[in-house]
Amino acid sequence: MIRSLLKIDPVKLDQLDCPVKLIKYELNLIKEITDILTPFEVATLECQGENVVTSSKVIPCIHGLKAEIEQLSQTYKSKMIVTLKSLIERRLKIYEDMEMFQLASLLDPGFKVDWCSPDEVKVMKSLLRSKVNEITLNEEKGSLQENKDAPPKMKCKLFRFMIPSASTSSFLSTSTSTPSQVESYLSQPTIYDDSDPLLFWQQNQSTLPELTILAFQYLCIPASSAPVERLFSIAGKVFRPERCRMTDVRFELMFIKCNQRVTEK
Repeated sequence: MIRSLLKIDPVKLDQLDCPVKLIKYELNLIKEITDILTPFEVATLECQGENVVTSSKVIPCIHGLKAEIEQLSQTYKSKMIVTLKSLIERRLKIYEDMEMFQLASLLDPGFKVDWCSPDEVKVMKSLLRSKVNEITLNEEKGSLQENKDAPPKMKCKLFRFMIPSASTSSFLSTSTSTPSQVESYLSQPTIYDDSDPLLFWQQNQSTLPELTILAFQYLCIPASSAPVERLFSIAGKVFRPERCRMTDVRFELMFIKCNQRVTEK
């Protein structure tokens, strides 16, 4: 709504028959507020996506907000920016420290360690290796137990502050050791933002098996409850008191509509 107001020609805006008219200072203030809040709009949309990976975007969005606000502080000397910087540090820090979001960002081939500071890279690599080691140990224990009980069986704008990975190397054609899997994955350049991370892991499941297990585990976590809330909003519009005689079959049509991606398969 505010953007639509700013797009109106000032001459035409001044010609409107209104008891109260916006002066130039007020229009500049509205533009400043719009510029400051735009990064927050982008972050909200990124983390409330549906049928896409969102867990990996939480920490990059937070880092992106910090970078955008820092850049805006050089243009606008506003108390609003100072307050927002303080709120980001105080209220979003908890999400930056969550292991599940750290691993999700690491396992997104569009981000990897690009969102990390130089000091964080070593820590994040160590975290990823430890998780792969846990899976490897569990698989070895399961394999030993299986061999005892049965014969062996035959053998998936806001991020511009990040610097893309420059190093390149080829993937291994067979299952590799823990350090090699992690280094092989992280040494690859990041993929495009609009690429599907889950498709990447599905294609590299044979070369990076333990990392693929972790990717499917952490990338499937929704970053927000927005998709579920949308479903309940649709249900609220359809299933109302004045429609109390609605049959079960008709009500199920709403769920089919909200899950077209599943039903098409």
